[in-house]
Amino acid sequence: MENLTENYYNGSIQYNIDNRLKISLNINENKCNIPLSKLFTMSARENKKRDFLFVSKVIGKHMPMIPGTLKIIGGILARLWINERESSYHYPTTELVHTLISLDASRSMMDLNLKSEEKTMRNHNISVNLSNSNDILNTPIKLANKTLFIGFAETATGLAQAVFQNFSNASYIHTTREKITSIEPALFFNEEHSHAVEHSLFPYKQDFFNDFEDIVLIDDELTTGKSALNLIKCLPGKSFGILSILDWRDAISYKMFEDEKNINVRVCSLVKGDIQCSKSKNIVSDAITQSSSSTKLIPSKEHVFEIADSIEGFNKATGRFGLSSKDNSKVFEEIKSISEILKKERTTGNCLCIGTGEFIYLPCSISSKLGDNVFFHSTTRSPVHARNIDCYGNKNKVAFQSPEDDTITNYLYNIPDNFYNQVFFFSEKPLLKEKKEELNRLFSHFHVKSIIFVCWKG
Repeated sequence: MENLTENYYNGSIQYNIDNRLKISLNINENKCNIPLSKLFTMSARENKKRDFLFVSKVIGKHMPMIPGTLKIIGGILARLWINERESSYHYPTTELVHTLISLDASRSMMDLNLKSEEKTMRNHNISVNLSNSNDILNTPIKLANKTLFIGFAETATGLAQAVFQNFSNASYIHTTREKITSIEPALFFNEEHSHAVEHSLFPYKQDFFNDFEDIVLIDDELTTGKSALNLIKCLPGKSFGILSILDWRDAISYKMFEDEKNINVRVCSLVKGDIQCSKSKNIVSDAITQSSSSTKLIPSKEHVFEIADSIEGFNKATGRFGLSSKDNSKVFEEIKSISEILKKERTTGNCLCIGTGEFIYLPCSISSKLGDNVFFHSTTRSPVHARNIDCYGNKNKVAFQSPEDDTITNYLYNIPDNFYNQVFFFSEKPLLKEKKEELNRLFSHFHVKSIIFVCWKG
């Protein structure tokens, strides 16, 4: 399906999905020379507005990753931004890039079939790389301008908060598709190509957006940049940035940015290129796995953590209502204290930690402290064709109604059978008994041995 070498950096890449969807990428720039096979693969969307999906391997959404990956990619993008915005090269990315390349979840999953001494060596190398990178990331970056970072829901909320937490004097908020009634949204805009187009912003104070010299939007990839421009047009100020892992804008999209004469937009990305896509026939998905009442329940347990600071049960530590760098110490302490409790629940074998929807950064950060052989990704609203074929991003698909909203279908992708012994399922709010039983049976179908439900209660 995919014409590539293990470590391709630049040039042309061809994808051919079932001889029905052909995608051609031409890579023009790769700033850190990260092998693109470490960053993403491709899948086919179930979406008439756009046929393809860049399936990221580093943001904890569709594909499992080693949890520490999120912090590393966030650190790399943060340093790219300070280089771009302030021409400051005091924060090199070399060590972080080496660590990112070593944190290959797909290779680690294969390596788990190795002998015990080889597994020990692999885990040791990962721990050393992460330790070295954490020393670098623990030196906060100070920005010259008062800056707000905005993450795009749902995919980039974890990525954006992982970028923000590198700075000592910044603020953060993310867009949301959640229904919040006790606060009037400050902004409302559409992401036109998406399966769920409506986004809102709910800052904790009305004049929140007026305090910043720079406003930087963070997403995992830009295809046209139109969604980012839609948001920028709603925001006060004239100095804006867009920070992304991938940038696929074509000449028409570049002109769209140039035509915005009254807005200064600086775009910074790891990889730049262009894309061409043609479809001859519709993709036919493999069967979807759904919960069955005939599947036996597996042993389960629940941890409910009390939070003093929430709005309608949503944890303020997520940044949905706004955070400042001063808040990071509290967030880090929450991550540390919860991980110490949950680590006592770890059993032997492979462990999957699952975030839900926009709730990515906090569970991923906790997961990174739960030991070896831990993998992380999250549920999504995004419907993608599942095909169990080589070099395809979404091997299988699990469907269920959102634990928090029965009107919304959620999906999980890439759950291998007979691989995970234990699952930690993180939700922002407590789940009803019937929801926990539905999820229990789903993971039982894949021969998981036990499940721990983790939630917060305001």
